Amino acid sequence: MLVKAECSCGNVRYCRSADLMMVYGGGIDPLKLKFDCSRCKPEIKITLLEVHPEHLPKRLMIHKPMKGPDGKIHWTTERFRG
Repeated sequence: MLVKAECSCGNVRYCRSADLMMVYGGGIDPLKLKFDCSRCKPEIKITLLEVHPEHLPKRLMIHKPMKGPDGKIHWTTERFRG
């Protein structure tokens, strides 16, 4: 499942729900997570998307958490592969 965070200015970010669970814990509601827009700082609309294996989106970039050498979590961009 994908989590889509969409700003009113048109900025969109996709994340895998499994990656968000690893970072924020399994009991958190993805609709309650706080996402920021680097462009305008408005209210963000969160949408949950169910992705069917036969109909994978092409050229979709998602944000994935990576733990850096300093122990902090950094978000990197990669192509969605399902």
